[in-house]
Amino acid sequence: MFDIRSALLVGALLTLLVGMVLLLVGRSLAAEFRPSLFHWVAATLLQPAGFVLLSLRDPLGPWLSTVLANALIALAFAAYARSLRLFYRVPSQPWLLSGLVLASVLISIAWGVVAPDLTLRLIAISLALALLLGHCAWTVFRHAERRGPIRLVTGGVFAFAAGIMAYRALALVVDPGLVTAVFQITHVQLLTYAVGSVLPVIATVGFLLMCNERSQRELERAARVDYLTDCYNRRAIEEQGARAIAAARRHGMPLAVLVIDIDHFKRINDALGHAAGDQALVQSVARIRAEMRTEDVLGRLGGEEFIVLMPNTDSASAVSAGERIRLGFSAHPLLLSEGRRSVTLSIGVAMLAPMDQRFSQLLQRADRAMYAAKNAGRNLVMADAMSGWEPGPAR
Repeated sequence: MFDIRSALLVGALLTLLVGMVLLLVGRSLAAEFRPSLFHWVAATLLQPAGFVLLSLRDPLGPWLSTVLANALIALAFAAYARSLRLFYRVPSQPWLLSGLVLASVLISIAWGVVAPDLTLRLIAISLALALLLGHCAWTVFRHAERRGPIRLVTGGVFAFAAGIMAYRALALVVDPGLVTAVFQITHVQLLTYAVGSVLPVIATVGFLLMCNERSQRELERAARVDYLTDCYNRRAIEEQGARAIAAARRHGMPLAVLVIDIDHFKRINDALGHAAGDQALVQSVARIRAEMRTEDVLGRLGGEEFIVLMPNTDSASAVSAGERIRLGFSAHPLLLSEGRRSVTLSIGVAMLAPMDQRFSQLLQRADRAMYAAKNAGRNLVMADAMSGWEPGPAR
């Protein structure tokens, strides 16, 4: 005959094993996952402890088998919620989680010890746990970086568990006599304990898949983004340039390219050190971005040389954008930890021409215009001869 106590102990053992496996696997995860992992492991250890206490109801008495057991289970669900919010880097809302755990404790004391009432206790505890589980599901569905099966599995198992707890509360409200003993075999009790046993396994698989998905995404991003300045690296910006050319020709729109070089950048490294040079590069990117439109694309060609792709931009507008960037740099020194440093820029502008078969040809013309600006005295914006910009260099 099926015995709920035995099922609880089996579920506790399974959850404990999941927690131990997670501890071993967690060592291979990136450091950024450690805070979230800590709370997830705590959840997988607290829940089986609560299950064990529940199963020992007769020898232990209500304070341990009811109050402490429900407190541990509520803490486990709160730890899942805290772990998920750490994973998604959103505020943890400790007042909400602590309030629901405290409510579970007070409910257990009131209707488990002071004035025992199984029906009221199960209804109230079920609602508190449903809110904790629902909070976990909402966190996943609200903050997941992308839609897909991993999001559905992880968020779905918490949503399903929350639904079962809410269903038990509703069923007992409709029929208060449905459950007359904690381990009575009824469909609501079987559903509740079954979900409680399976939840940690499926949710932990989903959590590990979430970690793996983010790690893969970070690796892909690292291969395309310059680690220091957080803009596209050379390979990625050339891919973006090829797409921009294809789009410009497909839609019959102009395409401008700015090549930007920091004048006398070596002097910053020599005088203030490479750390100051890195600061200068980061601040330079921030200033360039401040003058860019949403559709413009920024990349680092290497060293102190950057490129801006400007879709649907004519030569006059591109030169004007270059002037805004140049004037912004020359008017305000960079604020480095080693001191202020005035910086100027040499900027070359080139427009997509019919002869450009590859992005490298367009880039080469913009690069030549930038070197022409340097040779003409630096702190200049110069347009390539094929860009159709007649007025020439401007100071």
